[in-house]
Amino acid sequence: MNRSGFSRREFVRQSALGAAALGLAGRARAASPNEKVQIGIIGVGGRGSHLLRKLSRMENVQIVAVCDLKSDRLENAKEIAKRHTPKGYADYREMLEKEKMDGVVVATEVGNHAKVVVPVLQAGFNCFQEKPVDTKVERVDAIVKAARQAKGVLQVGFQRRYNKGYVEAVKRIHQGDLGEPLFLQGAWQWTWQVGPGGWVVDPDMGGGELIEQAGHHMDVMSWVMKNQHPLECVAMANRSVTYPNDVRNSSEDHTAVAYRFPGGVIFSYTHLFYCPQEFQLEKMWVYGKGWGVDLVTSELFQGEEKKPISEGSGTDWDKGTDGELEAFVANVGSSAPKKPESNIETARVATLMSIMGQRAFRNLEKGTFESRVIKWEELGSTTEPA
Repeated sequence: MNRSGFSRREFVRQSALGAAALGLAGRARAASPNEKVQIGIIGVGGRGSHLLRKLSRMENVQIVAVCDLKSDRLENAKEIAKRHTPKGYADYREMLEKEKMDGVVVATEVGNHAKVVVPVLQAGFNCFQEKPVDTKVERVDAIVKAARQAKGVLQVGFQRRYNKGYVEAVKRIHQGDLGEPLFLQGAWQWTWQVGPGGWVVDPDMGGGELIEQAGHHMDVMSWVMKNQHPLECVAMANRSVTYPNDVRNSSEDHTAVAYRFPGGVIFSYTHLFYCPQEFQLEKMWVYGKGWGVDLVTSELFQGEEKKPISEGSGTDWDKGTDGELEAFVANVGSSAPKKPESNIETARVATLMSIMGQRAFRNLEKGTFESRVIKWEELGSTTEPA
């Protein structure tokens, strides 16, 4: 997870022209079975370089290009992928125009996703973009519309959909013999501190911790609910530390949020920081009549009996990342790519759900924390479920 304080608004100002202005027209190539899958990556900060390291180790991948406005990051990326000898670009538009790629990975700041992903899709490339979709409803809608019209596929980086423990546990719930879920409960508790500055806590660039990080859990619980969206949400949040300057650009560091899904199913969730080591945990529980499933440990509980479903995740928050990248490479390297497990439709729900939670506890115009009930329709999304 990238906690860097560097914000690339200048990158956007220099590179925000759409693909139409460039005359880009489908430069994605079809990989033959015996060829390596050609990958380019845009944004090689903390998370981007993490993904690049994993991709660089794959025997069936060729990293052909890396792109970042910041020169030291670009040089570091070229070093990480040196055996691939990728070309380096400071402008992603030039990279899209010059390179023939099977897939493009976008790992910019969240608030820059739409500004980069939309041109990538319009240019005809398959795309893997990091989660969440974006920080603003209108920008989420822009990516959704572009993805629905695109020639290529879009996969979004909610890696728990590629984590075997979660996959098998959700599949067990969806079998239906246990009965319907009645209540959902989750928590994520961390020891580290949330400070001011940096793009993650910027409401526009990162959206704050609930959107940038806890969106993973919104995705999991909407998945449990068969990708339905919640009907309404109420929340409370605050920050533990008073910052003398620029308090608008500081994230919440403790949050309690509750969602109501169709059928009266409630999802209660807390997202906490500054915890002692003993309190650090990740919790994802699903309750039914006489049964419960722990998604993190991938276990089924019925009465006093406990049964393993699959392998547990423990404290490995990154588990599933290798699987999602392998799935993307295999998919875009095929002659007929399919809709990914984490696709724009599932990611749309998870991201809007996170934004819904933020609106329920924060007045962004005033920079204050105010609790209220938010209905799904109040988000004002211009895209309906596909």
